[in-house]
Amino acid sequence: MRELADEVRAIIQELSANTVPPDKEGEALALARELRALLDGPRRRRWYDGLIDGTGVDDAERPFLAHGALRGRENPVAPPLVLEDGVRDDGAPMRVGHVTFGLAYEGPPHGVHGGFVAAVFDDILGAAQGMADAPGVTGRLTVRYRHITPVEEPLRFEAWIDSDDGKRIVAKATCHAEDGALLTADAEALFVRVDFEEIQARMAARRDA
Repeated sequence: MRELADEVRAIIQELSANTVPPDKEGEALALARELRALLDGPRRRRWYDGLIDGTGVDDAERPFLAHGALRGRENPVAPPLVLEDGVRDDGAPMRVGHVTFGLAYEGPPHGVHGGFVAAVFDDILGAAQGMADAPGVTGRLTVRYRHITPVEEPLRFEAWIDSDDGKRIVAKATCHAEDGALLTADAEALFVRVDFEEIQARMAARRDA
């Protein structure tokens, strides 16, 4: 499935970056329709189904990582973002993200659309606050755009926990061009600890209504 998603992702990038020769457009369209017909199967189990039906978070983890909008290697819409653990200069743990956005994600000339930059911040900040004993849900996300974030260039995101008062977690993050010389944006997020069992019960009740 991952190789198939990689090929579809490449097709999306080619379609965004290149002009399709008129004499090839009909053939390409026919092949695309044939591929879509081949993929017409039963609906895939969603990552959150494990939270709702009680089969557990472990059962939900792989689908979330595989099919997520940003990190999902089996999701052709995902860039994809790759996360790893890191350590800050002060010795504190952090999450490090690596991603290259193609022209399909372009907003300003030669730049990544700000919405995609914000989405990566939301994802990696959530991963950073996940290092806390009891993570929360996003209450606020503030992004400061300092420079156009370049497309078709490797980017490096870093995120870490700035404070944790027991009820609220504040995490911060930066985005640099991979060489580290250019800071393109930074962000801060507030996460609030909640009763996840209560949330799951509400989700189940809403679904059954």
